[in-house]
Parts: sequence; C-alpha cells; structure tokens
Amino acid sequence: MDNVIHLSPRNVIAKVFVACALGCLFGCGPKNGATENTTSGDAIKTPATVEQAAQILDLSTFPLMDGAKPLESPQVANLFYLAPGDVKKAFEFNQKALLAQGWKELPNSSVTDQSASAMFSRSGFVVFVTVTPHGEPGSVQVRLLNQGNVKPGKLPVPPNAKPVYVGDSTAMYETQAAVPATVDACRNLFVAQGWVPYGDAGDSAMFKQNANLVTATVSSAPAQGGKSMIQYSNQLISADIPAPPNVEDLRYVDEPPELTFATTNQDAIVDFYRKTLAAAGWKSTMDKMVDVDEKPTMIFRNPGKDMLTLAATGVLQGKLLFSVRFQSAAEIAERDRKIKEAAPKLRAAAEAKAAQEAKEAAELAEKNKVPKVVVTLPVDTKIVKQTNDSIKFTVGKGKAKAAVESLRKQFRDAGWKEDVASVTGMSGVVSVSKEGGPSATITYTDTGFLPTELSVSAFRAELEAAK
Repeated sequence: MDNVIHLSPRNVIAKVFVACALGCLFGCGPKNGATENTTSGDAIKTPATVEQAAQILDLSTFPLMDGAKPLESPQVANLFYLAPGDVKKAFEFNQKALLAQGWKELPNSSVTDQSASAMFSRSGFVVFVTVTPHGEPGSVQVRLLNQGNVKPGKLPVPPNAKPVYVGDSTAMYETQAAVPATVDACRNLFVAQGWVPYGDAGDSAMFKQNANLVTATVSSAPAQGGKSMIQYSNQLISADIPAPPNVEDLRYVDEPPELTFATTNQDAIVDFYRKTLAAAGWKSTMDKMVDVDEKPTMIFRNPGKDMLTLAATGVLQGKLLFSVRFQSAAEIAERDRKIKEAAPKLRAAAEAKAAQEAKEAAELAEKNKVPKVVVTLPVDTKIVKQTNDSIKFTVGKGKAKAAVESLRKQFRDAGWKEDVASVTGMSGVVSVSKEGGPSATITYTDTGFLPTELSVSAFRAELEAAK
C-alpha cells in the first residue's frame, strides 16, 4: 500500500515561503534565472546529510535578537521566534548575522515596513528569511528556513517537459502528458536517482534523500488543453528519520522533528527500526517496547547521544498509530539543565505544599474532633453493648425512670440543653444537645416484669461508660 502524507504546518510554511519567493522573482527578475552564484568550490555535490548541513549552518545555534523568545524549539533546519522591534530592524539583524558567516544575499530581496523576505546562499545551500509583524505592538515574527542544497532546477523531469520557471526555491515545468502518466514518470525518475518516497498529499508527492525533502506537485495546467504542470520545491529537514515500508498516513513535521504513521503490524515496525537504526549506529536501550505514560515505547541512542523515541500512540479505525520523535543531544542536555536548575525550586514548592496540606489536615482534624462524654451508669447496670457512640445496658425492674433522671441530671450539669423529654412509666425518650453540634438521645422501655433496657446514643460525640 502506498504511503500517504498530509500537509503538516511545516510543509505549509515551506509552500508559503516558495510563494513569497516566486512573488519577488516573477515581479523583479527574469523568469528562468536560477542564480548562478549559489554554489562554490566547497559545495557538497550530493543531497546533504543533517551533519553536513549543520557544519554549514545550524539554525538551532543561530544568534537571536535581544529579548527574543523562540516560538518553537529551534532545529538545525529552521528557526522561528518572536522579537521586540520593527520589521526592518529584525531583518537587518539576521542579514548581518548571515553575511558575517559567509552567506551571500541573492537578488530580489523585499524589505518594507510591513514585511521582509530574502534568500541567502552558501556552499550550495539556500536559506530563506522572513520577518512579519506580530499581533502585539512593537514585536515581529522571524523565521529562517534552510531549503537544503538541492536546486529544484537540477531535479529530474520527464522527457519533453518544458521549463516555465526555474529559480533557487522552486522550478515549474509544462508537459503535454496527462497527469497520471506524469506522476508515474516523476516517481520513477526520483527513485532511479536514489530518492525515497516519503508519502503524498493530494497532487503532491514527497521524496527524501538524506536530509533533503523534495515536494513534487503534478496538476492539470489551467486552460492549457490537457497539459500538465510540474512544480518542484526542496527543504532541509532536521532529522533523517527512516520511514517503514507499507505504512499509511505518513506525516513528517520538523518542529520538533517527528514522523507519524499508521500500520497493522507492531512487531514489523519494531523489527524495522531495530535493524535499520542499528545499521546507522543507533542502539536500543531496551529489549522490547515498555509502557511509558501508558504508551508502548522503545528508545534508541546514537554515539552522539541523540535520541529517537518510537512510541505506539493509539488506535484509529483499526490501525495502530506510531510516532518516531527525534531529540538532539544538545536539546536533551538543555532539558536536563533546566530540570536540574528548577529542581530546588520545585522541591521547595513541593515541601511547602506538603506542609500546607499537613497543616490544613491537622486543622480539619481538630475542627472535626468530637468531645468525649463520660456517662456514669447506675451501679447495678449490666452493659449489653458498647461502641464509640452508643451504650446499651439494663437495670432492674422498675428502675428505668430513676436511671433516666440520673442521666438527665448528668447532661444538664455538664451544660447540655434538653431539647425533647418524654418520660413515662413504661417508655421514654430524652434528646439533649450542646453548643458546637454534639447531641445525645436516651431511650428506654420498662415492661415491669423483664429487665429494663436503656440506650444512650450520641452524634458528633464519643461516649464512655463509667460506674
């Protein structure tokens, strides 16, 4: 089954950059004018790996403006942050930083008060820079995107395809062939040159080689009598994550680098990554997937201490959903540093919270603490049953009323208020209460020929019998 990929925010951003670049190039420069000075003697001749690209430019370590706040985790291939200032000030900062590192600004830059965009080249790579106002007054959004070292105009095209526009960020062609035949022809050409299919979305198919990801879009040419249009664009990705064969819904995002897909065979996925990553020097830290946050997970590390996390994230329509997340050694070290730095404050906060909770619990226990009431029973009584809040006992025939009167006096003398009192020769009930909530009830039955049973029960008070 063919891989499927949807347009992620990362892909959409790349297309937005391409559109902006096309606007500049079509409006200000020649149509078929891919800049000739984007290569140099030290240019990498093949699609660059992440490591090769990072030696030229690592955007995760690129200088930021004062007061800048990253909006996404900085990666090798892209950088997105919020900064104080205006568009021109922000553009000039990044322009100066790139020029200082040996990058050359390509023609057709556009810098206004409303937005700025430009491309810079070095060693065969092209970096796109955009600056736009942010919603907050006096702040701007800055994005740098490495478009890799593969020129769209150098990518394979089917025979008889005629160039419409060829530039540094995109290339477009026209062909008489129908769309299905053109799609097949492009796919075969890419595969023949070592590009790996990396999913598709609508009219677009993605192909990856090392850290370069090409988007090839084939569509019907509008009002061109059945002709087809081919458009190529390229971007660098920050992690070269291998994609298993025969999976569905394949998606890659670069912020942070993560590959997701759906499959029906978990064992095949685990086996694929164990073998494929081992060949690239990665080692699993565990023999099998283990539950981490209730998700089956397997972690791989390479000699550089980077980390790949393979996780089964759920089930959708009978398919198992998987994620492969990349974290660089620098990112992990920074995370650990922040955790270590925050540990004393977190520990102090936890201890303060525990102390507060203990105090509140003690206060609640004190508030809910019930008084102990000692009840002196007549000397000839026999206790039948006793609990914390009730006492049942018997007295001799005809002695119930006297026993009740003795109990009533005890409660009155202790400051209890008599709420209900119904005392007769054969039965009776007396209810008493005290300020704060405690209450007690005395009941009895005296038949005159059997031992009389009395009961004292309490609410929000403990009873203790004494003679």
